[in-house]
Amino acid sequence: MIHPARQAFGKVSDYVRSLFPAMRLGLTEAEQALAVHLRGNERLYNDLTAVLRGRIEGRARVAEPTDPLVCKSMLARDREVQFLLGRLDLLYRSPVNAPTDEDDGEQPE
Repeated sequence: MIHPARQAFGKVSDYVRSLFPAMRLGLTEAEQALAVHLRGNERLYNDLTAVLRGRIEGRARVAEPTDPLVCKSMLARDREVQFLLGRLDLLYRSPVNAPTDEDDGEQPE
C-alpha cells in the first residue's frame, strides 16, 4: 500500500518543498559568481563583513536625526546591510554544488 503523501506528490521531497517553498536555496547569477570566490575564503569573508559592519557602526555614531523620515531611512539602510551580511554568510557556507531539481537527494526506489 502506498502512503497517501507519496501517492499525492510522488516523492517525500516534493511534499516537503510544497510545504516550505521558500526554504529552497535560491541564488541569483551574481550571487553564484560571488560564492565561487567566497566559499572557504575566510579572509575575504571576514574583510567583507568588517566593511559592512563598519557602515552600521558608523551610522550608529552619528547624532540621532530629529526628522522621523531621515531616521526611518537610516534604519532601512541598516536593515539592508544586515540582510547583505546574512546573504554573505549564506554564500560563504553554501555547498559547492547547490541542489538542483533533478538532484533531490532521495534514495532511489
